[in-house]
Amino acid sequence: MVVSLLKLPFKLLALPVVLVVTIAKWIGVFLTSFAGVLFYIFSGLCFVLAVLSYLMGISTGAEAIRMLAVGFVVFVLPFIAGWVIGVVDALSDSLWDFIKS
Repeated sequence: MVVSLLKLPFKLLALPVVLVVTIAKWIGVFLTSFAGVLFYIFSGLCFVLAVLSYLMGISTGAEAIRMLAVGFVVFVLPFIAGWVIGVVDALSDSLWDFIKS
């Protein structure tokens, strides 16, 4: 009984935090999805441009590898953002569990 009374102010303080974290998660999911499409298109263009420019002799092997590396980094960025959103989602779930307890 005493423990639940001691937790009550913290639970009330956690409610606005849960609201802010949930809204941040939704915004992050939207931005990651939208940016992911653009980044996938850009990384595909980097890949095609690197391969074709190397095959046509416009660029050297080192330049083509640099273009491939840029395309790979751009391709991986949405996955890193998705991982961050997963961490924010886990934080939101933890706060909800704390409030429900």
